[in-house]
Amino acid sequence: MTYARSRLWLGISGVGTIVLTASWLLVGRWHEKILPSSEVWQDDDVWGLSAFIGAFLLIMLPFDLLGGFVLPNRHRRQSIDFAHFFGRWLIGVMLQSTLFLATGLAILAVGRQLGLLGVLLLLAVLCTAYIGLQGYLIRLTTDGVQALPDAQLRALRSNLRRWGLATKSVDVLSHSDPGFTGGVAGLPGKETIVVPGSWFRRLSEEQLAAAVARRRVAIDSSSRSRGLLLALAWVLVGFTLSTLLPGAGVESVAQLVTTSAGFTLWTFLGLLVLPTVSRRASYSIDGQLVERGLPRQLLDSTLVALDRLQDDEPQRPTLVETIFHPVPSVANRREISSAEGGGAWHAARMVLFLSWSCLGLLSRAVHCNAGRPELWIMLPTD
Repeated sequence: MTYARSRLWLGISGVGTIVLTASWLLVGRWHEKILPSSEVWQDDDVWGLSAFIGAFLLIMLPFDLLGGFVLPNRHRRQSIDFAHFFGRWLIGVMLQSTLFLATGLAILAVGRQLGLLGVLLLLAVLCTAYIGLQGYLIRLTTDGVQALPDAQLRALRSNLRRWGLATKSVDVLSHSDPGFTGGVAGLPGKETIVVPGSWFRRLSEEQLAAAVARRRVAIDSSSRSRGLLLALAWVLVGFTLSTLLPGAGVESVAQLVTTSAGFTLWTFLGLLVLPTVSRRASYSIDGQLVERGLPRQLLDSTLVALDRLQDDEPQRPTLVETIFHPVPSVANRREISSAEGGGAWHAARMVLFLSWSCLGLLSRAVHCNAGRPELWIMLPTD
């Protein structure tokens, strides 16, 4: 079995386990017998939320081990010793668990005082904060910012000017996972393009410029902003609907866990629906780049090089791509490129990151990021 197929089955197993667990909670409501149901503050609230987060950690542990340590070593995608993996994993788990606990307590505090409308306002603020702080959070799970040599920076700017694009802010991050792609971080108008440090060794100067140019076009065409707005709307609508389920709400730990389970199923629906608009945005950005003068041959070679750094799966069955992959295959992107506006760039996977604000349990269970803390915060993009 190839690395790509191994990860796909890992993701199916992880997502399936979480979805079944969430369904079990909604149908059986067993957690209501052991978690605090009081709608006023008590010390057990902290322990109840901590127990819920701890159970999530234990459920994800085998998938984290497989996705972050066993499969990459078995398929020789990277040579990583267990101590290094465990250190990175522990940082990621502590970061997410701390934010989950703080978020859960904040939702309870606001929910008890202001009800659902107050919580929705809180979630909008939290999502906005996650978007604005994403660049800082990702540094906590990588080796930090890497200085960009002046010669490479001049070459990058020179290539981008050929296609009528400005460099603006670019952060280069050192990392250990070859599947880390970076992305775009920050609120609209204050974006930073994040680039993996390994790309400067593994891509040519023109290929690197082409990869950065795609992100610049995603910003300039507002495709990235549309992706953020769609992801935010999906999260807020899903949370609202989840609070309407039997036993759900925002005023007790038991209610919040029920809401989290319902929101997890809503997130799963997003995994099926949203990849289509993300793929459409990819095709549109490719077309816009070619219209700006980027040679088609250079674009194709860049796509091939980046695909090899990730799952090395240039061609996929149509059904597999439709359901599981918001980033189109290299083969499809060679055949399809429309410069017409449309789609919402990276919306499908941005929902997973923003779902942290709602205690979303699928945020680190999908095939591309299971066991890979850098990719829990900044999921792979095109």
